Amino acid sequence: MKRYFILFTLSLVGALGYGIYLGFQSQDLSDIKGRLEDDRTNNPSSIPSLIQDAAKNRIDSVTITERELNTWLANKLKARQEGLLADHVKIKGVWVRFNEEEGGRAEIIVEREIKGHPQTVSKFIRIERKKKEDGSFTTYIYEDGGRIWNLLAAGGRFGPARVPQGFLFFTHNAFQSLRNLF
Repeated sequence: MKRYFILFTLSLVGALGYGIYLGFQSQDLSDIKGRLEDDRTNNPSSIPSLIQDAAKNRIDSVTITERELNTWLANKLKARQEGLLADHVKIKGVWVRFNEEEGGRAEIIVEREIKGHPQTVSKFIRIERKKKEDGSFTTYIYEDGGRIWNLLAAGGRFGPARVPQGFLFFTHNAFQSLRNLF
């Protein structure tokens, strides 16, 4: 019995260490359209005014591509690192990855460099619009990206590792600041 306890404890510590290691790695960002300078649109539209105009004029749908949104973010967003580690951390950009295979999920990614080492943190969101009987629409925003092992709601990623929503507690303010832009 004692051996099983020791084996279980060592496995748990090993899994925790591997999770921490993955959290300080960077996820692959090569598939994000509009991230690289030569992949951006020439004249990006003003995304917030496009959304506000659609809401004001009750337009049923607005199409914003991943490339347009990331071009706008790269041109307009002036992100800065605050807090105790601000001297050691540089924000390289904020990107959005659309994923239709995962039920229309969007992944908001903050790309940082910590003492020359790349690191990413992301948050998943899903937006659903449902038509009511009177013809109007209700919009639901879910801050998850599906399930992890059919047990926990996936909140985002630390590096390439998917993490439950509770793990994003300390990054909530950064994502809330981005949300307030829209």
